[in-house]
Amino acid sequence: MSVSILKILNLPGWNYKMSYEGLSILAPTKRDATQLAQSYGEALSETALKINGKVRIKWRGCKQPIEFFGWMASQQPPTASETAERILQTGGTVFCSQLHLPDELLYRMVAAADNERPISIVRQDNRKQIIVNQPMIEMLQTPPEIATQRVMTKFWLPEDLAELEQRLHNDHQFTWTYSAGLNEHAWAILTTQFEAFEVEGIWYRQGTCLSTPQLVPIPPGVFESA
Repeated sequence: MSVSILKILNLPGWNYKMSYEGLSILAPTKRDATQLAQSYGEALSETALKINGKVRIKWRGCKQPIEFFGWMASQQPPTASETAERILQTGGTVFCSQLHLPDELLYRMVAAADNERPISIVRQDNRKQIIVNQPMIEMLQTPPEIATQRVMTKFWLPEDLAELEQRLHNDHQFTWTYSAGLNEHAWAILTTQFEAFEVEGIWYRQGTCLSTPQLVPIPPGVFESA
């Protein structure tokens, strides 16, 4: 384990212990836990590989710890019991259609599963929505199998989508009120916090809906032209 991580773990409010499963870290708060995971994900994966176990980060009252496994650092495929589906057993509150999940996406899936607001993550290269949590599924009124395969160009006005992608390129994080499709039968005004982030050379956007959708008429021809 790196010197930098050890310095953090020896700060007041932090605790850690070794067991037959691996290393268990107790962070003072969820914010501290997620910052550690974001900043030292690669090192934590390497630690899991060295100890032939896993590294688990928990905080007081946490429902689902953040976990790192050795296969994340070794580039070896995970065993069946270590797939993202097994790692993220959160009572069916987060769904993903992408098979390869780097550390950053795993962390974001855990955070989304633990969030009461609707969250989705879209790949920017093919504009496919690959991750949604349960609140987003309920808001979209769409089965997760469909929502996580959806190409989002169909659910945006072309000019709004162009503006969104330009703003993501310039700002990387902002809040915006706009209109978009919830599904093929509903269009709404939404206020969403957007964030652009890069993982292994691929850009993604995460949207966290901050408002209750206000239904409006579907723009003429919007779904037929997609």
